[in-house]
Amino acid sequence: MSSLRMAISVLRAGGIIAHHSDTVLGLACLPNATSLARLARIKMRPQHKPFLLLADSLTQLADFVAEDFALESALTEQPKPTTYLIQATTTCPTALIGPSQQVAVRLSQHPNITALSQAVGALASTSANLSGQDTALNFIELRKQFGPELDYLYDSGSSGSGKSSRIVDLKTQQILRA
Repeated sequence: MSSLRMAISVLRAGGIIAHHSDTVLGLACLPNATSLARLARIKMRPQHKPFLLLADSLTQLADFVAEDFALESALTEQPKPTTYLIQATTTCPTALIGPSQQVAVRLSQHPNITALSQAVGALASTSANLSGQDTALNFIELRKQFGPELDYLYDSGSSGSGKSSRIVDLKTQQILRA
């Protein structure tokens, strides 16, 4: 079985994977309550800190965001990876919603994320680190932090910039992280 097919299979079974992205190594699951709770536990992440959604198209975000997509160009025409805070739908899982009722979303150009999201839809994701620790720079560090807690290491390709994405509030255009 190819590594992509294995990653898809693990995600569909409710598992947690490690992956490369357009920014840093990440952890991902499907955005359902059970998988999100497990991801929070593995990461030792406070319940009030939401995860982000990675997708390769706006269509995959329709169930999660309640914005007019007339602003599509803002999501797709950025010179560097940008995560946007967008008003969440009433049916969006609470583990994805921040204090201002927004969900963080990023349209990714990374081939791993594109292939995964085309197969399973949007991915709930987070940086590959235990809460409060530095993000793992490679899969060796990732294994040291998480041990057997992860279901699959989708080690195909490499990560992008090595820095977290910038974060922008889509409605106000305020840059929250440069």
